[in-house]
Amino acid sequence: MKYEIMLGILFDLLSKRTITAPYLAEKYQVSIRTIYRYLESLEGAGVPLYTVRGNNGGIRIVDTYRLSSTFMSQKEYEHTLDALTSLNNNLNDKTLDSVINKLKSIIKPEQSKLSVCTNSLLIDAGPWGETTGYKNKLSVIQKSLDECKILSIKYHDRNGEISERTVEPHLIMFKQGLWYTYAYCHLRNEFRFFKTGRIEHATITNERFVRRKFNIEELPLNFWENAPKSTDIVLEINKSILSDVEEWLGIECIQNINGKFIAEASLPYDNGLISKIMSFGNNLKVVYPKELRNDVKKVANEIVNNYK
Repeated sequence: MKYEIMLGILFDLLSKRTITAPYLAEKYQVSIRTIYRYLESLEGAGVPLYTVRGNNGGIRIVDTYRLSSTFMSQKEYEHTLDALTSLNNNLNDKTLDSVINKLKSIIKPEQSKLSVCTNSLLIDAGPWGETTGYKNKLSVIQKSLDECKILSIKYHDRNGEISERTVEPHLIMFKQGLWYTYAYCHLRNEFRFFKTGRIEHATITNERFVRRKFNIEELPLNFWENAPKSTDIVLEINKSILSDVEEWLGIECIQNINGKFIAEASLPYDNGLISKIMSFGNNLKVVYPKELRNDVKKVANEIVNNYK
């Protein structure tokens, strides 16, 4: 973690040129004393820093200092550009545009053609259907976050309830092929994750907000495990759908036991889980728990009755 923070401080100094230790301490959630230790390490690595006193003072990096084009290898440049370009295709962010252009400007001439044309990574934020509206929502959320302006959204939760909310976006996250917004919700008076696909519309208001402190390392990223009602399940899988279940639960959750493919996972126990299990037909069987087996059988019988 130390070196990630030091690298972040270096880029902060390169972009802002003057910065204060309290600002860095707050940004990286460490003490001012720790920030000064990191600055000493940067100086020891050859970064020319100096301190300016007064109202507009702070820590500065000499104006003539530039990162060498050997700061990253050719492959590192290529992969970084690919990742940023693919991300920007979804977010359409001016800051990312600027970063991409700056990176291109310090690539050696003999590398520039190759680096720009690698195209080895593609991130498509949209669902299988129409994608323009989805990407537009991402752009609106990103702008709200950058400008610290409250966002008004119409949201469909996993239980089918629709609500109008005002939220303060603090983070955009890509997880398991889906985009989420981590925002402080005025309706619930707490931080919540909002799935972009469940946002019907998003509008930036003129009301500004002050960013709230949160520790990125303590985010509740195991959404399923932290659901209001989750349970441990065991499934028996027919080999014909093995790849589909691997994509759903992850290869790590599946074992071959005596010739049978068995999956174990902790999942939210709701109608969505039952529907997902039903979608595999008779190629997937619930082994445990008994309550879930009975619920699946009940829904199956209801479907049969619909066709009588």
